[in-house]
Amino acid sequence: MRGEIFDIDNKKFFTFGGAKSHDIQDGILNLDEEEKIYTFRKRGAFFRIRDYSWWNLEMPTKEEMENGIRNLEKVNFKIDYIITHCCPTSVQAILSGGLYKKDCLTDYLQKISEKCKLKKWYFGHYHENRQVNSQFILLYEDIVPLKYESIF
Repeated sequence: MRGEIFDIDNKKFFTFGGAKSHDIQDGILNLDEEEKIYTFRKRGAFFRIRDYSWWNLEMPTKEEMENGIRNLEKVNFKIDYIITHCCPTSVQAILSGGLYKKDCLTDYLQKISEKCKLKKWYFGHYHENRQVNSQFILLYEDIVPLKYESIF
């Protein structure tokens, strides 16, 4: 459910899944191309298999992006936490040193990052555990409990 806002324990969470695969330089194969898959694996190629390790819906649609903006407008871009798979263009540039190229999704998330008032932004996609700065946290295998500001 891309672009939705969830209210959990009086905290607002904006969620947006999807990302462009950055490890498919050698192509996308079909599952029935067994010989080619074997050959690609043997030579260490960077590829994916359609509907097994790659899906054509990996990137969001224009409608999903518009839905996200509409939902953020409803809360005046005030959100406690953002949880995405990908991250904004500027954060991606820090992580990859320019290796990964921006795309329509990273640019979309960049615009959101510039408009939203939020506490933390958690994302994955880059297969690392790293605090990029005080606001952006890259999670791959870690599980991080949210710390609540209120005193019980």
